[in-house]
Amino acid sequence: MVEVRYQGGLGNNMFQYCLGRLLAEDLGFVLRAQPIPEFPNTSQAVQGARYDAPEQILGGQRIDLPAILADRSPRKIVLDGWFQHYAYYREHLSRIREWFVFNSSIPVPVAPADVAVHVRRTDYVPRRWTVPFSFYDAALERLRPRPGGVWIVTDDAKDPYFRRFRRWKPKFLSGPPGEDMLFLTRARNLVLSPSTFSWWPAILGTHEQIICPDAAFGAWSKNGASNGEVDLIDRDRFLCVTCDMPDTPTPSERQYQLRRYLHFRAVRALRNRLGLRLQERLR
Repeated sequence: MVEVRYQGGLGNNMFQYCLGRLLAEDLGFVLRAQPIPEFPNTSQAVQGARYDAPEQILGGQRIDLPAILADRSPRKIVLDGWFQHYAYYREHLSRIREWFVFNSSIPVPVAPADVAVHVRRTDYVPRRWTVPFSFYDAALERLRPRPGGVWIVTDDAKDPYFRRFRRWKPKFLSGPPGEDMLFLTRARNLVLSPSTFSWWPAILGTHEQIICPDAAFGAWSKNGASNGEVDLIDRDRFLCVTCDMPDTPTPSERQYQLRRYLHFRAVRALRNRLGLRLQERLR
């Protein structure tokens, strides 16, 4: 049996489900994983052998996938990690795209964007993982979107940071996760943040151009948060732009983010004390 224990948000859960289903199907094991509501095909039953012991617990980012698949012994495999390594999935994209067909009930708010830009702010700012505005500006200069063709998908459209985009006259989308991800997937061109939330649209969509930050810091950095464990940049398809330093906030941006941080602390305290289901939008 393969059991998936989800961690993090939608983009993270997609990796966890993917690896679990690949292992279950290739080893002939039953899959135990909660369906992901945005993708109804994740509710499909994966039948196979069911073993409750011994347990093989896989965590972190990197695993020895060939060795795991070569081991045909009866066991229960528990996925309790992140597994954000493109090499595990590259050869299975046709299967993965079938699993991650969007729910037909998810509304499409507008026609596909000429350029969709994903900007993640809320939890990245205090960690100094945000890429500089110069990256987004250079990406838009290269893509040369038609007037009114720039859409920004973000977790916090009120952030004063977005004043920097004024010359591009962007429109904003900040809806439910499935709606935002579907919109990113259908765009003609895509500009990524170093976030799994925009990486999955790059894999599921058929964009003309994809521009990606190659940052020396943050979640995808070889020398930063992941210690090189995360490896998601498809250098054959993505146009990579080097980012040596994280963004430096202006005083107004810094004050705004302080208020956001205090709000986050208050929400978390209420959730922990009263059991309320209140969450920050992190994507």
